[in-house]
Amino acid sequence: MKMMRFFIFLILCANTPLWGAQIVGRVIDAESEIPIANARVRILNTDFVTQTDGDGRFVFFDLMPGAYTLVMTHVAYDEVRRTVQVAETAEVFIVLSLRTLPLDEFSVIADPIGASDIHRNPAYATVITRESFEGRETTLPDVLAEATGVHVKRLGGLGAFSTLSLRGSSADQVEVYLDGILLNTAFGGGVDLSNLPLAHVGQIEVYRGAGAGGNGLGGTVHVRTRRTQRRWFHGIRGSWGAFDTRLLSGVFAGGFGQSEFLVVADYAHSDNDFGFLDDNGTEYNDSDDVWSRRQNNDHRSFNLLGKWRRAFGEDRILSVHETVYWKYQGVPGISNNQSQNAHFDVFQTMTEVAYEDRVLLRGINTRQSLYVTHVKERFRDLDGEVGIGRQDNDYLTRTYGWLSRLQTVLFSRCDIAAAIGLHRETYLPTARLRSTSNLFDSQRWVFVARMGVDISLPGEIGIWSLGAEQRRIYSSFTGANPFNFSPLAPDSANARSLTSLRSGVRLDLVSHLMFKANAGRVFRVPSFYELFGDRGGVVGNVNLRPEYGLTWDAGLRYADGTTTLEGAFFDHRYEDLIQFVHTSQATSRPVNIGKARVYGIELTAQRRFGSRVDLSGNYTYQKATDKSNIPHLVGNILPNRPPHALFVRATMRLGHFTAFYDYAFEDGNFLDQANRRPLLSRHVHNAGVKVDTRLRFHIGLEVKNLTGAQIADTWGYPLPGRAVFVSVNAD
Repeated sequence: MKMMRFFIFLILCANTPLWGAQIVGRVIDAESEIPIANARVRILNTDFVTQTDGDGRFVFFDLMPGAYTLVMTHVAYDEVRRTVQVAETAEVFIVLSLRTLPLDEFSVIADPIGASDIHRNPAYATVITRESFEGRETTLPDVLAEATGVHVKRLGGLGAFSTLSLRGSSADQVEVYLDGILLNTAFGGGVDLSNLPLAHVGQIEVYRGAGAGGNGLGGTVHVRTRRTQRRWFHGIRGSWGAFDTRLLSGVFAGGFGQSEFLVVADYAHSDNDFGFLDDNGTEYNDSDDVWSRRQNNDHRSFNLLGKWRRAFGEDRILSVHETVYWKYQGVPGISNNQSQNAHFDVFQTMTEVAYEDRVLLRGINTRQSLYVTHVKERFRDLDGEVGIGRQDNDYLTRTYGWLSRLQTVLFSRCDIAAAIGLHRETYLPTARLRSTSNLFDSQRWVFVARMGVDISLPGEIGIWSLGAEQRRIYSSFTGANPFNFSPLAPDSANARSLTSLRSGVRLDLVSHLMFKANAGRVFRVPSFYELFGDRGGVVGNVNLRPEYGLTWDAGLRYADGTTTLEGAFFDHRYEDLIQFVHTSQATSRPVNIGKARVYGIELTAQRRFGSRVDLSGNYTYQKATDKSNIPHLVGNILPNRPPHALFVRATMRLGHFTAFYDYAFEDGNFLDQANRRPLLSRHVHNAGVKVDTRLRFHIGLEVKNLTGAQIADTWGYPLPGRAVFVSVNAD
């Protein structure tokens, strides 16, 4: 009780005014001289932030006399900065000029006021900036796992296969974009997050639920790579730690003339030979449990990001983006069935050429892009340690696409973003040890048209957002069908047209407090594997209907610059979920019999105490229930959807030192649909410290899983225990 009183006292002290100076101002349009409402005004390098009222006015109270820099931003106008000298009361008059926004800020669709103001979007979203994870020993899956409503499933260790779930969805039901290019493949299985190096990432945006752009049933994740810059900059970072984990990355950026460029290189290595408790395959017999080390779990990867951007005047931009990724890793077995030689290689590239024109059509910003992705995977299990029989298989996926986008602002009140695109994806499996591959050569054509509109409501009380997307999808496979003898044999082609709809509203109730609600209908197209099966025991079904979901959410958000509080209720209902059933021919066939409902609450809080202490955390309660017609499954909790998830972080800055502490908790998780294999509660503590030497380099020390807790993840794969890392960062 005394501790609670102490914290209340600190909060009250932090909000007690000590000075009486103030800034009073008004913001108007440069051409029409009409007052601009809903413009965001903040004082640089402080926690003071507000927005203009319907008459374009704003005010800051309780300031200490001195010089301040005001920053004014609005969706329809260029940013303006003004330095003001304050003694008692300072009056400022600010004029903003109309602008068109760069389309790389609208890569998903209809982010109404740009990435920096994404929380004013009706959608529930989390923005993870590079500053929040730079200098830490972490990976993209780890960073995403800290966000509200996100559950990451992984096989354990650096570089291990990792997928994510949003609000109880499957990995297939989450769309992942990299700089506006969809990474989900037609073969299915979700996006492997371990193939996206964090050294390349500039910002991550996680859109949860119906308000999200894109077509993910659970939501959408957009990963933006680091931007080019004109300022010459170079830096290098290296770290070493447990399990012989070595990380090295470097960045070089700059500009000359009208050109800018960026190059980022990254290398990672780890033996991943952490210890774990081996139950010898007898889960309920503790007498034969032994302490073992993970075998054949090593990982090596090299990644390269290159970006070049050339401006032709102020309104035309040509850019080229190239990403190269290579990974070699062992494939360990489960528990006592550890493999020795099985391994998996990945080589992938992504190339994009884009042209942006801001004057081709008056007041409309257009962007055209052509892109190619190439992913080659090789799985070798020559001793039959992991799969069924000996395997040496190649899997080649290529995508060729075109995407056209436009964005404009009408009457300073209506933001319109639209996109149209076409891409072709091919999947070519090859078996080196057999005459034919287990899988079919397949291809898919996808035509996409989408549009989003964000309208400022009368009286500047909020935003109403509308979005629609139409997809025409044609899938086919080539070659002989081994199931032609069977009446269940699938056809060689499948065509679908899908329409997704969404709507959301944000209402500004009182100062700093807003209400947000969203509803939508979205789909997931069956994968190649589900449509066409394989040449073994799975018979495809081209008559599968797409999975679809009806989702809605509603809640409140409070943000005043130092304190942020957000609470939301969500309800997702999924129909026609695809599940595999056994047939009388001793094969499996996918059918639309699955149903599920996921509902719950999300709570997020953040508090900044001056410039020294930050506290943040989030809690998610969700009930993901199987609603299918299968008697022994109906009413069960869906596997790998923990009902309880909590994450807390504290950061403190003292002089040259920055220290942090993290705590993550999960409970109620099951490994199987029958709910007979529960996972124990997970408690993970992390801590670290970073020292700024003031000699242009930083030294860091980080300890993961402080208590050395033995924890497991998806399919019961063990995760590392206590691990210590040391890093040096110079720029």
